[in-house]
Amino acid sequence: MKQALVYLSCVIFCSCSKANKNQTTQVPSEEITSVSQSFPSIERDPAHQVLTLGVFHFDRSRDGSDVVASNHIDITTDQNQKELDSLIQKLVLYNPSKIAVEWRPEYQNWMDSLYIEYIAGNYVLGKNEAFQIGFKLAKILGHEKVYCVDNNPPLPESLNEIDDWEAYADSLGHLELWQSFDQENLRYNTYMDTIQKHLNVTDYLLLINSKENSIRNKQLWTTGLVNVGYLDKYVGADLLGRWYRRNARIYANSKNLVSPTTTENLLIIYGGAHKWILDELFESHPDYRVEQLNDLIY
Repeated sequence: MKQALVYLSCVIFCSCSKANKNQTTQVPSEEITSVSQSFPSIERDPAHQVLTLGVFHFDRSRDGSDVVASNHIDITTDQNQKELDSLIQKLVLYNPSKIAVEWRPEYQNWMDSLYIEYIAGNYVLGKNEAFQIGFKLAKILGHEKVYCVDNNPPLPESLNEIDDWEAYADSLGHLELWQSFDQENLRYNTYMDTIQKHLNVTDYLLLINSKENSIRNKQLWTTGLVNVGYLDKYVGADLLGRWYRRNARIYANSKNLVSPTTTENLLIIYGGAHKWILDELFESHPDYRVEQLNDLIY
């Protein structure tokens, strides 16, 4: 940071000197030091920790993603339940004070009623990760509830104006740009699908939460489709913008579960595609330290 500020200061002063060729400006070293020391950065220790646990959707009937795995893991088998219980014990050590799940806030009362019934022993858990991880962990930790934080903003108007995306892209000469990463993205999606049958539940979740997967998942959004409609309707860019918009709302809903006057650990259980962007948003907030599942387990 200091080197960058020193460089920026030099550029600014040099630019000013070039404006007047007859005047030579000598920048005192104490001025450069003053610029870097007075820069209004936020320097404080994070009060909170946040862990975004990226998951595959345990209940395929609610899988709203474009790519639904054909080798889907059955979370209800005895072996997978043991694996899940072992993972939950690791999350107990993380000791989150709030647990956020991928349901919209309008379902909160329904979610609360199910959780009360589960605590009372009257509800057999459904497959959804909110129940299989969220409810189980919340019960062990003595929480009163899990929190619904999802949001689904409307599609941008530009997307509703296009009936045939391929024809539209082709009319602008954008079809090749769109398709330029099709094979790479297909290779990634196929890999994430087929690898499931070779990994246990814990290892597959570790893969979903790995740095490599977060980078690759982000590339799905920043290659190919994002190019469609540039300099025109920007439908590809607007679709990416909607993804940012949705996750920014999820971030706001989750962040505000935590009081600014306390020190808390926050756990967010979400589809793995959301992890990279939620991590980026929390990393930008000076009050949060972003934790990773791999560090928790190993």
